[in-house]
Parts: sequence; C-alpha cells; structure tokens
Amino acid sequence: MDHPEFNAPYLIGEPRLKRHFLGLFKKKSQPSVRPGALTPDQLKARVQEIGNRKKVNITRVEYDGTPEEKPVTVQIVDIRDDYFTGKVVNLERSIKQDMNDKLVFVKGGGGTIDFYYSDGDIQSVEQDIDESIIEQKNQDELLEILDALDLDEAILISFYDRDKGGVMNGSGKLIGKDIEKKHFKVELNLINDIELDVPKVINLDLEKDTVLDLEVVI
Repeated sequence: MDHPEFNAPYLIGEPRLKRHFLGLFKKKSQPSVRPGALTPDQLKARVQEIGNRKKVNITRVEYDGTPEEKPVTVQIVDIRDDYFTGKVVNLERSIKQDMNDKLVFVKGGGGTIDFYYSDGDIQSVEQDIDESIIEQKNQDELLEILDALDLDEAILISFYDRDKGGVMNGSGKLIGKDIEKKHFKVELNLINDIELDVPKVINLDLEKDTVLDLEVVI
C-alpha cells in the first residue's frame, strides 16, 4: 500500500516538481517611483543629456513626494547603465584635503555617491547655474596685466577649477609667465579664505583655463 505522504501531490492532479517551480517565473515587479520623482528612464536620459564632468544640483523627494530642502551638489564622474556616480562638491573640504592627504574631514560631507536610476527618489537633476554662466575675463586684458606684472609681485586671482567644480579666489604672487604661449604660474598662500600651510603652485593656460580676474595687490 502506498503511503499517502508520497502520493498527495498526484491526488490533486499536479506533479510535485511542477507546483514547486511555478513561482520562479513570475514577472518582476516594476521599480517603485515616489510621487513627483523622475522615472528610471527619464533620470537616465537626463543624466546622459548633461554628460560627464558636469556639476549638478540633485533634488530628492521623500516618500510622500515632498522635496528635500537642500539639493545635493555633485560633479558627475561616471555614467553607467544602472546608475551614475557623483563626487560631492565641497570646496572647503577639498582645499583642506590638498593641504594634508592623510587627513580626513567629516564636516560638510564628501566622497562619492552612487545614484541608482531604479531608486525612484530623484525629482530633478539641474546643471549648476554658476558653472553655466562663468565667463573668462577678456584674454587681451589678462595678457596686458601679465605683461605689466613683475615676477614675485603680489597678486589676487580668481579662476574656475574644473576638477573641484568651483571658483577659487586666491592671493599670492606671480612666479612665472610666457606671454607668447599665454601661460603663467602663480604661488598662492590663501585660497577661498583658507590659509595654506604650504603655498600651492598653480599653472594656468589662458587657452584652456577659465581665469575670471587677475589684479595687482596695491
């Protein structure tokens, strides 16, 4: 006599293995998108439209669709099929880390963040307005100023640092120049009101770098 335990699946007309695997082929659920947020496809298209190395402000939304008060400002450093990576823009932190590579600053955050398209919590990604309106000071004027400056003369300079994603305002001195090639070199001891322990030497090329202002310290 057969034991009922082994015949139970067949008594209801369905093999045991067939019943066991039915649940493995269910259709995957779609990503959950919060009210007011971009769909994964919309977000991916938006990020690809803006492109790599651009500074953007990202606004996220809460579960009820309420936007977060303060956007996250990042520089897009990688765009993948499932997500994009942003480097948090914090000029103060970045300048201080340059002073000491072994020192870790927690204040204000930093590092990189992976934003997955399927998270469904991003309302908007907008290119930073400060970056889009930055214009270099007239090149001829800059060359005239450089030509008139003597080496080791004290200067004030303002330029856009694309690696850090922000405007740097510094004071220091001119330590090298080549008017014909439109290159010059400055040594700064103060950047964005942060006094550097060791002066920083910066090479600038007027054909490639965005110099906003250059003047003599009187």
